[in-house]
Amino acid sequence: MFKAVVTDLDGTLLNAEHKVSEFTRETVELLLQKGIKFYIATGRNYSGAKEAMNELGVKIPLITSNGARIIDENGNEIFSNNLKREYLDKILDIDYKSFGQNIIITGYSGSNWFVTEDLREYFYNKKPDRTRYPKQITFEEFKRNDFTKIFFIGEKHDELLNLENEIKKAVGEKNISILFASEGSLEIFPVDCSKVKAAKIVLERDGLTLKEAVSFGDGLNDYGLIAETGLGFAMGNSIYLLLEKLTDTEVIDSNANDGMAKKVRELFDL
Repeated sequence: MFKAVVTDLDGTLLNAEHKVSEFTRETVELLLQKGIKFYIATGRNYSGAKEAMNELGVKIPLITSNGARIIDENGNEIFSNNLKREYLDKILDIDYKSFGQNIIITGYSGSNWFVTEDLREYFYNKKPDRTRYPKQITFEEFKRNDFTKIFFIGEKHDELLNLENEIKKAVGEKNISILFASEGSLEIFPVDCSKVKAAKIVLERDGLTLKEAVSFGDGLNDYGLIAETGLGFAMGNSIYLLLEKLTDTEVIDSNANDGMAKKVRELFDL
C-alpha cells in the first residue's frame, strides 16, 4: 500500500497555463483526507512553489531548486545547499551569449530570484496573470551571490545543448548536476542534491520510505524520483530526454488533461 505522493509542478501537477485546475485541487484534498502524505518537488524556488501550494489550499513540505532547498509546512528551512563557489565561478566565466544571443541566465539565491536582463515581457507572454517576477541585477552583482540553482533559458534547444557541453568541459561533469528540465531550460545545481534525495529526507521525517511513495514528473530532473520511488509515472508531455531513460515506465496523460490527478484517483480509489 502506497502512503505518499511526490509530484513535480510545472508540466505535471500544474496545467498548461501553469495553474492548479479545480479537478487537481479536489484530488489533492481527497488524498489528504484519506491520510496519504503529499509533497511537491520542483525546480522552482520557495516563493514559486509556495504560490502553487496556496492555489492547492494546503500546507505541505516544499522541495525546491531541484532538491537543493527544502522548506517545511510551516515555512522553516530544513535543508539548503549552494553550488560550490569554485564551480559557480567557472560557469559564470563562460561567455554564454556566444552560444546564442537570446540565452538568458537566471538563478535562485535563498528565497531570492535574480536575473541580469529585463524579462517581464518574456514571462508575461508565457503567463499573463503572473504576479511573481525575478529581480533584475547587474551581471557583476549576480556573480557575487551564492546560488542553490542557476539556469539558462533559451528558445533554441541546440544552442543550450552546445552550452551544456561547454559547461561540462569547464567544470567537470562529476562536479555539478546539469540537466534539462525542459528543452528551453538548462539547469545547474549542487551535485549532491536531487529531488529524490530531498524526498527521502521529508519522507523519513514522516516515518516513510521512498518505496512507499508514488511519484510523477515530466523533466530530466524527475528521473531519479520516478526511478527510485515505489511507483513512478512520466507525463505524456515529458521531455524526450526523460522518456529515453524511462523505457519501462508508464507514460500517463498530459498535464493539460490533468493526467497526474487522474492517475492519483485511480491508484488511491478516490
